[in-house]
Amino acid sequence: MRLGAGDRAVHRHAGEITSHGDHWRISNLSPNKSYIVENTERSAGYVQVQPNTHGMVVPFETSRVRIPGATGEHSFLVMAPAACSAVLSPRGVGADDGWSDTTSERTEANSFRMDRWHTYYRVLVAFCEPRLRGLTPPVPTQSQVAHRLGIGTAAVNAQVNYLLKDKFKVELEGGGQGQGWRSQVLIDKALHFGVVTERDLGLLDDQGDSRTLA
Repeated sequence: MRLGAGDRAVHRHAGEITSHGDHWRISNLSPNKSYIVENTERSAGYVQVQPNTHGMVVPFETSRVRIPGATGEHSFLVMAPAACSAVLSPRGVGADDGWSDTTSERTEANSFRMDRWHTYYRVLVAFCEPRLRGLTPPVPTQSQVAHRLGIGTAAVNAQVNYLLKDKFKVELEGGGQGQGWRSQVLIDKALHFGVVTERDLGLLDDQGDSRTLA
């Protein structure tokens, strides 16, 4: 099937899904991107498919697969256990679109591309910190993140807007999208796609327990 046509951040052969009787499996052929498989039959529930994963059994019947790209997310539905064998490719398998494997692998990293040493990334890690530490507090406020990093609240707000609009390609127009909503979306995107992991907590200054967002 075609996936992310024209988006060079999606690998030419992004993955594979296969039907196996009463279940289905997914392979993530990307060397450096995680995919998300969401359970559409409930309001919550998803699994993360790590890079270079082959034949992972999906525990959901009706699912939505989400793959990050340079222009935002690309997604499609899988209705199991009906036969659903397919190869995920930007323009279809064997399509002559002028891409070489070398080119597609080189441009694939542009999806959700992050500079780990930039302030915006430390802001992202700080928002994700409670979840990464296994805590279940409310979503951190911008003031809490600003205190954690020792920067101004206005700077945090600017970085949140930049991350959502320029990195995760989230449309911010419309009502009902206050600071809490934006922060939650930011955390979900970062953790779902493995953009931030526990190892990134080391980027935050060790200010002691009083500076930890808990």
